[in-house]
Amino acid sequence: MPINSESTTSPPARCPVCQGDDFSVWGRVEAYDIFQCNGCGLGLTAPVPSPDELEALNRELYTLERRIQAYLPKQRYFERRYRKCITALKRFKKNGRLLDVGCNIGLFLKVAHDEGYDVTGVELNRECAEFGSRHFGVPIRSEYLEDAVSELGRFDVITLFDVLEHIPDMSAFINTVKCVLKDDGVLVVQLPNLGSLMAGIAKSKWGWLTPPDHLYHFTPDALRLYLERNGFEVVMLRTWEPSKEFTRNLLSACCPPGPIAKFIFKLIRELKLVLLPVLCLQHVWWRQERGGLIEVYAVKRPAGGDR
Repeated sequence: MPINSESTTSPPARCPVCQGDDFSVWGRVEAYDIFQCNGCGLGLTAPVPSPDELEALNRELYTLERRIQAYLPKQRYFERRYRKCITALKRFKKNGRLLDVGCNIGLFLKVAHDEGYDVTGVELNRECAEFGSRHFGVPIRSEYLEDAVSELGRFDVITLFDVLEHIPDMSAFINTVKCVLKDDGVLVVQLPNLGSLMAGIAKSKWGWLTPPDHLYHFTPDALRLYLERNGFEVVMLRTWEPSKEFTRNLLSACCPPGPIAKFIFKLIRELKLVLLPVLCLQHVWWRQERGGLIEVYAVKRPAGGDR
């Protein structure tokens, strides 16, 4: 929708990806507007919380208990998922030093280590970092990436799973990433796709929108442009989503909240009335880059090779 009197906040002055100043209101969640740049498609949350508010929100949302509950009961599923990522990564970098930024409790690091990479993690939550180091036996530092640059050395691979959308200053952050990534090193980025079919159907009920936790909302075109303007060559981009997540978002958009909706959700999940058609058709919209997650592999161009 165009910007109008329904907007509760003002749009950003400039898009951090393309520097455009033409925005529309994509959606609204409680007190937050999602503005979309009409130039590159990037979505931006407004108003932007203060650094202290963001830090408090991170502590509230990403506790060790919640992360253990999210990952350990489904460890085999996530290991299969991460091995698919490693298989794709090995097309461009078969081994070497790998840094996972925002590494959570370290499950991806475990898989990468098992696949032959020399791994290190960075995770702000100290409890998660200590748990991951102890439970999976992988080295994890609890600090901001920019504070660890002088001690980390340089890496052949850097992975950012569900990280970039949280970063207030994307320009400074990508410069830090480039400092610790070798020339011709590979950057792997995964984040939600604002241009996805599930986002288009669910709109403000989309489960991966989550303002103000997510400050930015990328489309494939916006992510390509961001990486290319910051010295990377995108060598592979795909979109996808777990079929259960698509089904859940579809049902959330169609059914009003309440006990009846919960019963319908459970019934449909049990009978797989929606899940089976989704499984059959997902690859159609994935090929159109409308899957719910964007997964990108990009190679750092040598110094002096920026366009």
